[in-house]
Amino acid sequence: MNIKKLTMISAIALLCSNLAVANAAFSNNTVNVQASPHFSSSSTDQELINTLISRLEADKKLSGHLEINSYNGNIFVSGTVDEVAMIYRVVELIKSNSEVKQVDARKLDT
Repeated sequence: MNIKKLTMISAIALLCSNLAVANAAFSNNTVNVQASPHFSSSSTDQELINTLISRLEADKKLSGHLEINSYNGNIFVSGTVDEVAMIYRVVELIKSNSEVKQVDARKLDT
């Protein structure tokens, strides 16, 4: 009887420690955002891209890798994020900038 209790307690302790490690891994979200090297932008668009990159990289709710482009205030974002909800978060953050006219996130995936 004591061996069964000890085994059960050990199993629960191991499970709790694994959950703590997994939780710590998810709480350290990071996103890498860069301007696409294959796209030339005006200086106004480049300033907008830099502003959006800073905003996206500062958001602790996002994790993944993004490329962002701008043409006359129209934003094109591609890459991958860890969850579908993060796609909506990326679009929401980009649209919150008053200089953004449209956001094309068709090439953004999980």
